[in-house]
Amino acid sequence: MSVKNHFQLWRCRLVFLVSALIACCSMMAQGGTEPSFFSSFRPDKKVYNFGKIKEKDGKVSHVFRFTNGSKIPVAITMVDASCGCTTAEYTHEVIRPGKSGMVKVTFNPAFRPGHFSKEVRVFLNNGRYYVRCWVEGNVVGYLHPVTEDYPYAFGRGLYMSLALLPFSSPGVGQTASLRLGIANDTDKPMTVTFTRHPNNRVLKMPERVKLAAKERRYIDVSYTFYRAYLYDRQIWLHVNVNGKPVKSMKVIWFGSGNVLHVK
Repeated sequence: MSVKNHFQLWRCRLVFLVSALIACCSMMAQGGTEPSFFSSFRPDKKVYNFGKIKEKDGKVSHVFRFTNGSKIPVAITMVDASCGCTTAEYTHEVIRPGKSGMVKVTFNPAFRPGHFSKEVRVFLNNGRYYVRCWVEGNVVGYLHPVTEDYPYAFGRGLYMSLALLPFSSPGVGQTASLRLGIANDTDKPMTVTFTRHPNNRVLKMPERVKLAAKERRYIDVSYTFYRAYLYDRQIWLHVNVNGKPVKSMKVIWFGSGNVLHVK
């Protein structure tokens, strides 16, 4: 490579580095200031109401049309949809004066029954400006399949959130607790009883639970560690539904010295 070409190469590199440094400083300066509301970038509608939507029908979307009423070009650089249930797509091209761009807002009603109102903030020109719009509506919920929250079938329409009850020792004199989900997936009332084998009275939990048809609830289960064990211990909970046996459940306490594989 000639001296002249070598000099030109280094000159190009220097220009690139200086330009990058200037851009970086500019971004840092912008990041330290609050964006200003840009009233000249107007949506066709500030608030869109979906009305009543059914949760089981899934996501709904609406497209807002924003018109650039200013004398400068505008670029949408980011959209903040305020929560994970709301997402947005938007025009990535520069929107010149008098032209329009779009922001498509999508709301996911899953597990969100009732009224909702979501603010959407649209940031412009690298965060220097912002505008806002809203989506709102009412979600009509539905009864989800029991296995979504209670995946373990024990028989006769009884489902629970856990297949076994595991406790790790928090220390002598301390109490460990958990919540056990229990569900009746039948159209008739259900009485569930738990019998311990061998008997263990230190384990605290209801011995009898009455569930209405299709009822789902959680019960508290706890155990106080009155002494330390180096080895694992376990008992069985024999489960009955309306007086008839179904699948049993294991309760295991992990010792401080080793942890056995649960089978």
